[in-house]
Amino acid sequence: MRRLAMIDQEQTGPDRDKVISDTGWGVKPDDQPANAGQTPDDLRHYEYRPDEPDVIRTILRQMRKGFNTPNRVLVEAGRTTIYDLNGDAFVINGLTFGDERLIELLKSLGAGFDPQQLCELKPDFDGVREYGLTRAWAWGAERTG
Repeated sequence: MRRLAMIDQEQTGPDRDKVISDTGWGVKPDDQPANAGQTPDDLRHYEYRPDEPDVIRTILRQMRKGFNTPNRVLVEAGRTTIYDLNGDAFVINGLTFGDERLIELLKSLGAGFDPQQLCELKPDFDGVREYGLTRAWAWGAERTG
C-alpha cells in the first residue's frame, strides 16, 4: 500500500509515463515478433517434401518461430499460404490439393472445412480455397463419425 501511495505522488509530474513503466505494472515481455518484416526470409518459406517424416510438426514449429497466431489459410495450385493476425505470410511451396497432409495441417491450425470435400479436389485443381482459422476441433470428434 505504501508503494502505491508513493507511485500516486510521482504520477503527477511530467515523467508520469516513465514512472508507470518503471514499476513493471502492465508490462509483459513479447514472446512473438511484431511482424514478419523483422523475420529472416528463410523463416517465411518452407519447401515441402512429402517423404519427410513428421513434416506437419516441422512446418508448425518453423512457422511459430517467426509469426504471430495464424488467422487464415489460402490454398492454391502448387502452394499453401498461412497468414497471421498481422497479415504476414508463411508460404509452404509444394503442399497443395490432393495431399493428405494438407488436411492434417488445416486441422492442426483449426480451419473450418469439410475434409471429405477437400479430398475430392485433384492436385491439378486450378482454383483457390481460403479457410478461416477459428474452429476448435472437439476432443473425440474422429470417433463420432
